[in-house]
Amino acid sequence: MLFLKIPGYMEDGNLRLRPLRMSDGPFILRGLNDGAILKASGLSRPIVSPWFFAWWWIKKTFMPAYCIECASGRIGFISLYNLILGKSAEMTLVIFDRNNRRMGYGTRAFKLCAQGMQRHSVVKEIFVKVKADNHSALSFWRKLGFVEAGIINGLITLSMGL
Repeated sequence: MLFLKIPGYMEDGNLRLRPLRMSDGPFILRGLNDGAILKASGLSRPIVSPWFFAWWWIKKTFMPAYCIECASGRIGFISLYNLILGKSAEMTLVIFDRNNRRMGYGTRAFKLCAQGMQRHSVVKEIFVKVKADNHSALSFWRKLGFVEAGIINGLITLSMGL
């Protein structure tokens, strides 16, 4: 039912969000195992399960899940989790390659996703959780209009109403 509420593909110029495919498994797994991303997410070790099991876990945990593509190909991942339809969800967004960061792709991907959720009344509020020492991520989300909602165990929760 959720797939009827959110468009499968969303585009903004050369940036596109498309539903995650099984063939994205190795790309997502490589990206999640990058040292900087591991540190930012609070994971202590790389994910060592085969890419299929990692992909399956992502599909079960994150719904909807999108691959972020631009003219140069796949660059990242954006998704919702802990979704309460019509109310709230938590969001994750990551641009894996450092060379594609700070170029506006994350902002554009967020805006596309938020517009789709707003247009179809999927959620009214979005939350993100960021490690307190991840200043670049905190800056990114605050620039988008998120405000601090609380801190628990070194994770700052930010929220934004749609």
